[in-house]
This record gives sequence, structure tokens and C-alpha cells, in this order.
Amino acid sequence: MFGGSVERARRFATASRARSPEILLAVEGPHGNYTHAAILSKYPGRTAMLLVTSPRTEFDRAVGADLVSLAVGRACELDALIVQSLVEPLRTHELSMFENGGLRPIGTLAYFERPRQRGLRLPDPPLPHGVTIRPYRPAERAGLLRLLEETYEDSLDCPGLSRMRPTQDILDGHMHTGRFEADDWLVMEVDGVPSGVALMSELPPEPRFDLVYFGLAKRARGRSLGSLLLDRSLARVADASVSLACDRANVPAMRLYQSRGFEVKLLRVAMVAQVAVPGAAGVPTGYPPGVDTGASSAR
Repeated sequence: MFGGSVERARRFATASRARSPEILLAVEGPHGNYTHAAILSKYPGRTAMLLVTSPRTEFDRAVGADLVSLAVGRACELDALIVQSLVEPLRTHELSMFENGGLRPIGTLAYFERPRQRGLRLPDPPLPHGVTIRPYRPAERAGLLRLLEETYEDSLDCPGLSRMRPTQDILDGHMHTGRFEADDWLVMEVDGVPSGVALMSELPPEPRFDLVYFGLAKRARGRSLGSLLLDRSLARVADASVSLACDRANVPAMRLYQSRGFEVKLLRVAMVAQVAVPGAAGVPTGYPPGVDTGASSAR
């Protein structure tokens, strides 16, 4: 119903049982069968992921948009602040369905992968004077929150998305992606000031890691320090494959990853909606600059 093979549906059903809670919305047909459905799944970091029946006709698209709108309205039941979905760029009817239902595109994500580098262990390149790279220490969570916010400033990676949730929720989402180990998270300091992060999370059971976040504060950009930080992070997991996602509009980051042997495996348009939380204090409201909130047009 959501596109793909029966095996893909079976894998999703198995995975969905491991996550909780979920909201299932369905439209019953005239013969008692379900014709359209939406699944809203709670994810770490106060996020909800939305899947909707792929539209094949204009009627499907209209019904799907209603389901999207209904799902966004109920996402607060999952304690979510944002609803998101990932759509193939060429599925224009599906993109239109989500837009008509209230989700907005914030960028096209390129999903990269780099195979295992068996036996490859190069010496760490020397660091410039005043630059150090060390593992993250859990006791410094407050400092990491400040550093993350500094890396968001003028970021080219889905600009504005970070403003749709408190940074503490974003960090929680990073920590619950795969298996968190403090030693796999690296912090770069410049003259004793934390100025960059490379956050790796293991994805068992395969020898695989995901670079869940990589960013530099403005004071560290334009000095080739990002290359040094990425190389140090990759060297620690050379015996595993590595994946990551990057906004395709972030040309400097795209070039950096490709120069390190990463290849784009697929593209997805990231669609998001802000969840209205009645009476909530300190929660971002409205779409940030850079997110198109204009009325969507039929495609």
C-alpha cells in the first residue's frame, strides 16, 4: 500500500512493532476494505515520521492530502514537534499530496555511503597549532548544545530546520540514532574553544556507522579544518561502512564527502510540518526563514 515490494512491507511491519507508539489512519472503502492509509510513527527527538499511501490518481492525491493534514493535527499525541516525510524527487504527485496536506520541502537530501576500508589505516595527519580533536564527554552536554547551535548559524544544510525544535530535542535524536558511544563522537577545539563536531553512531548488527551530524562553527570554517575532523572520524571506523545524509544544496560538504570516497546512493526530498502544541512554552512556532510556506500548486 505504501509502495515497494511485499518484502519491504514485511520489513516495515516488523520494524514498526519495535517502535511505539504509532497512529494508524485509514479510509474504508464501500466494500469494507481499506483504500488509503497513513502511519505516523514516533521517533526520538520529538519527531514523527509519516508514511501515506502513494497516490495514483487525482482522487488518491486529494484523499492522501486529507490524511496528511489529519496526521499532522494528531502528531501532538505522540509528543512530536515536527512531522517529516521523505519522498523521491520524481514522485511529483506524492510531493504535491504532502504539500497540499501541510508539509513543506526544506531540501533534497543526498544519501551517501562509503564501503569498508579493510586494512587501510593511515596515520592521522598533523593538526595545526592550537587545534585538538578529542572524544565527547557526556558530562559536557550543555557545552555540546551551545556548540550545535553555533554550527547551525548560516548552515547550508537544510537551513532553518534547527529552529523548528529546541536543540536539546535535536541532540536527543542524534543520541538515539543507532548505538551511542561517547568515544565515537568527536569534538574539535580551536585555541581551547569547541568549534566542530563529528557524531558517529553504530548501526548494528552489521559493521556500519552513520555520521548523524557533522558541523563547524563559523570561526572554524574556510580553514580546511572540516577535512581534518572528518578524516579523524572516518579513521576510527575504517573497518565499517559509513553512511550519511547531506543537503544537496550544501556544495562544499558534498564535495568533501565525495573526495573521501562517499557515493550518492539515492535522493529524497525532505518534507516537514510544524506541530501545533497548545499552551506549550518555549517551543518554536511557525516555519523558519528559508522554508516555503506559500500555497502549493498542482503538479
